[in-house]
Amino acid sequence: MAELFKKPIFDSIHGFINLTKTEDQIIRSAYFQRLRWIKQLGWSHYIFPGATHTRFAHALGAMHVMHKILLAIGKAVPDEKLFDPKVHDAKTTFHRTMRLAALLHDIGTFPFSHSVEYGYINHDRERVRQGKKAIKANHEELGAQIILNTDFDGGITRLLTQGGIDPKELSLIIQGQSESVLSNQLIHSDVDADRMDYLLRDSYHTGVKYGVFELDYLIANMTVVSIDGKEAIAINESALTSLEYFLISRYAWYTQIIREGTGYKFDLLAERISRYFVENNIIYSFDELKKLVAEKPKAFFGFNDSYFTSKLHQALETGMAGNAKIPAQIMEMIEMLMFRIAPQLLRVDPFEPSLVSTPEERQTLVSRIQDAVEYLREKLNGKPNSWILEDIPSKDVSFAEKKDPFKKKTVNHKSGELGLIKILDRENQVRSIEEFSQSLMRILAEYKSFIPRVYMSVQTYDLIQKEGILADLQSKFSTRKNGIKKAQG
Repeated sequence: MAELFKKPIFDSIHGFINLTKTEDQIIRSAYFQRLRWIKQLGWSHYIFPGATHTRFAHALGAMHVMHKILLAIGKAVPDEKLFDPKVHDAKTTFHRTMRLAALLHDIGTFPFSHSVEYGYINHDRERVRQGKKAIKANHEELGAQIILNTDFDGGITRLLTQGGIDPKELSLIIQGQSESVLSNQLIHSDVDADRMDYLLRDSYHTGVKYGVFELDYLIANMTVVSIDGKEAIAINESALTSLEYFLISRYAWYTQIIREGTGYKFDLLAERISRYFVENNIIYSFDELKKLVAEKPKAFFGFNDSYFTSKLHQALETGMAGNAKIPAQIMEMIEMLMFRIAPQLLRVDPFEPSLVSTPEERQTLVSRIQDAVEYLREKLNGKPNSWILEDIPSKDVSFAEKKDPFKKKTVNHKSGELGLIKILDRENQVRSIEEFSQSLMRILAEYKSFIPRVYMSVQTYDLIQKEGILADLQSKFSTRKNGIKKAQG
């Protein structure tokens, strides 16, 4: 009789989640335990006090959702195989690999999630502008380092190999670059395990109901179809309304909670501070992080929210970065972040959110915003204690990734046209979602939410009002005055 390893863990969203032996070993590793110390929503707990949930819980939830999807689409094996460490046939290995892809998709997360990560990313972009080689300083690259370069006791690479899992294939799946279109879609698509879990989880912990949708019904209507000889995910036509409700929920969540002026203003402060910290060697460089991953797991474990806040505390107490005094503007941002003093959002044209439908329309808005920001900087040059933080997003919020209108290719890497959301109609024909006359996505997928943000200190805002700079800005750069037509949703 087979000896099964089936360890339960209780989750606030999904109830009991059962772990295989390899999953249990990975979760107990220093690399995964680090995720307990990283908040899922960065600084959003400043706005929603309950939003203190972690990447650890989300990763477990994503794995559980992946398991439910695999059961629904016929790609799962019975528990007698899944939880038997001695079974390693192809279907069992696929089932385990996809669960692990969901479990490890955020293993390289930075402190406070994306806020600190963008400090590294923008520092790298500045290096590239200076003619230096890009180093891909992001959580996907850091995650790949953890999965591929920790072949020692307690390392993720070693644990995966011992469990019969190919670390290279797993890493490709997590990055959406596997030769298997189906694998990529399960972890990287409009309707994947990651998105399904975080919408429910974030909604529950913030108390905001935008992210609530019919998880079980939607999963029950997922199926595998063949397109050009490749397996891909489709949704049964009977669940079209449920699918669109999910897509609209995701859109509302991103526009109103993630990108709108809630916790995002504090995330932007953290991004600017962390970029300064990287530039001045106050926190680990990305190369140092990769070295810690490969050589010092316990030290890398410390690269979490507490690590970043400890640097903020030190700066707040001493005002120093090593032997150098921290600039007054950065110190003011640190105080605002630590004491929850919100910066002023400049909610005036041309910085207002817009719906855009063409790359030309977006570029016109971007150019005008860049000119307006440059005008502000010129007017504020030399004025003490004045600063602005601008954020022109590199990616906009969409209802569905039909075909990216700002890139002449479909999404999902190697999936080509399979990146579109597919529907299996009642005649068993595979069609794209926008082909259905009753589909809201026929209209909504044409638009993306472009949400630029310009923040400043309250003192700076008072200054630009008092000296007429704000009025001049609106007069010179109004998109309405200059005849730029905004898309209407």
